[in-house]
Amino acid sequence: MNSAIIQRQEKAQNLMRDRGYEALVLSVAENIQYLTGVTEPSVHACGVVIVTQQSQPVLAVMWLDAEFAQKQAKDIDIKTYTPHTQGTIIIKTLKHLGVTKGKIGMDDASLEVLGNSLRRSLSNIELVNATEEAEGLRSVKPEEEISFIQKACAIADEGMKIALESLKPGMTELQVASLAEHHMITLGSDRLKHPTIVGSGPRARLPHAWATQKQIENGDLVAIDLGAVYNGYCSDIARTAVVGKPTAELKDAFNAFRIAQDTVLQQLRPGVAIGEIAIAAKEAIKATGYQLLGHVGHNVGLQVEEHPFLESSTAAGPDSKIKRNMVVAFFQGSIQAKQNLGIRLEDTAVITESGARMLTTYPRNLFSQ
Repeated sequence: MNSAIIQRQEKAQNLMRDRGYEALVLSVAENIQYLTGVTEPSVHACGVVIVTQQSQPVLAVMWLDAEFAQKQAKDIDIKTYTPHTQGTIIIKTLKHLGVTKGKIGMDDASLEVLGNSLRRSLSNIELVNATEEAEGLRSVKPEEEISFIQKACAIADEGMKIALESLKPGMTELQVASLAEHHMITLGSDRLKHPTIVGSGPRARLPHAWATQKQIENGDLVAIDLGAVYNGYCSDIARTAVVGKPTAELKDAFNAFRIAQDTVLQQLRPGVAIGEIAIAAKEAIKATGYQLLGHVGHNVGLQVEEHPFLESSTAAGPDSKIKRNMVVAFFQGSIQAKQNLGIRLEDTAVITESGARMLTTYPRNLFSQ
């Protein structure tokens, strides 16, 4: 078995001992890939991975997916199920592994699909939502994972270049997004894990302005947020452009964003409390005359947005600290401006021994066409 996969499984088992879990039952795609090495999307769609404190993982898949799962996870026990028998197979496997009582950690997806079946058949178990803990296993990356993210970031930089160069009156948001996505896939990106955001005009200020058939008009502010995926690992980059000449207020607000992002960049180093970073960003924004809305950033890995999020100590936890080899995306917040401007400026960086190194390197300017 791949040594990296073994190390991940050992991390999961250490977590279980610390939290008192008898097993982890996980079905979020990224958890399956992380603990088994399986990258086949069809397996991710319906698979379930089971880990106990002592045994190697068991991967339960639909019978049609078994061949692909076995090829990618040769040393992992594969169980198959047919329609309507998934719960039965999971319960049978847990019993075989000796898990009939105690706490079982589950992610959101497995709780939703399997929670009721497990409660009915294993009356002495306690199901615990371990979604954040499972993501926490992935928060610190080895060098191989960082190299995958760096490759994804390089592709995302090129996608952003195409998106910004294509902005002109008459183009639709979807046309801009599709040009960027096609280019990223041509350069080696996997299937994207979130739709590309191209929000123009009033839509620029929407938090999830997935591209639509809206035509871009002269004078529009355009917010673009995209990310490539390489070997399952994500990247995240956002930029702001204006079709025409930027107003003085827009320049001023964008400058506030730059100041906030630079402040976060200076704070990103091992040992710094996450809550302190959020406070520093808010103070930097306040000094420019604006108010910060939302959180500052998030971890990046097999998912675009992973815990821990860069937010207040109350939300992030008082003991949450930045660690070496975390990969984070920032600055994700928005600011309160007189005209409610939709500005985005976000980059992905890896935490080093002394600070943070940018992985997305496209110029951090306010672009105008």
